[in-house]
Amino acid sequence: MLAYISLLAALAAFASVLLVLKHLFSERLHMEQRLVGVRELKLQHRPGGAEETRLQLPLSERLIAPLMQSAGRALQTWAPQGLKTTLALRVRAAGLRSTAEQFVGWYLMAGGGALVFFALLGWARFQTLSGALSLGLPLGALGLLLPELVLKQRIAQRRYHIVRALPDVLDLLTVSVNAGLGFDSALMKVTEKMKGPLPAEVGQVLHEIKMGVARRDALRAMAERTGVLELRSLVSTIIQADQLGVSISKVLRLQSEGLRERRRQRAEEMAMKAPVKMLLPLVLFIFPTLFIVLLGPAVIQIIASFASM
Repeated sequence: MLAYISLLAALAAFASVLLVLKHLFSERLHMEQRLVGVRELKLQHRPGGAEETRLQLPLSERLIAPLMQSAGRALQTWAPQGLKTTLALRVRAAGLRSTAEQFVGWYLMAGGGALVFFALLGWARFQTLSGALSLGLPLGALGLLLPELVLKQRIAQRRYHIVRALPDVLDLLTVSVNAGLGFDSALMKVTEKMKGPLPAEVGQVLHEIKMGVARRDALRAMAERTGVLELRSLVSTIIQADQLGVSISKVLRLQSEGLRERRRQRAEEMAMKAPVKMLLPLVLFIFPTLFIVLLGPAVIQIIASFASM
């Protein structure tokens, strides 16, 4: 009973702290949201309806995300510049809507929540402060790994979808260019006809081109954001073909064939690895079961015959 009361008190205190921080930093958080929107080129549809649009957002985006961003920005002031840049690139590669500062805030939230939760469990179990800290501190440190695992999983999943969609995107680009469209118009067709992470990145490239960024710089930025080796090689080939005056349709067709060949080789490699990966569960789980089913009756009869002698 004491543990439940302590847990409810901790949750109430945490909610009170959030509301107080929201009240104290509401104007600053609103200003930071506007600045982030300007940096990411997100224009408001109606200048007079910004407050109504903000109130229509879910609670996580109106309250928790700005607080996480402020906490993360305060923590990042002591972090090295290289670490901050690496985290920003990883968040962008994962396709998350949050900023790097907000994701640092989620590190703090996961670690602090795990620390409080397991410390309360330790207090309920041992009824001592040392017992609560001995259980809360190591498991709270493990709570910091949860956002890292989520980030790695999202990055791997997004890169997998980009690699899978790359040959189809190249086929559509090749057909569009052979039909007489320019390369920018062919990229627009990709955003219109296809869905997924790669068409979304192509849409970002078109948006940057409209804002005055050179095409080669926008393509290089897309390759750096995603971190996919195949896409980086494709972008380098397209830029070189554009600079040397080579036919872009022929380059796209050759790249599409090469990507499909590499995908087939990757599938064959995974098929060759499958028997080796199946060996461990076979030895540990399936073979003992088969031995029990096949040799069990014989062992029982042998034991019974020796017992009757």
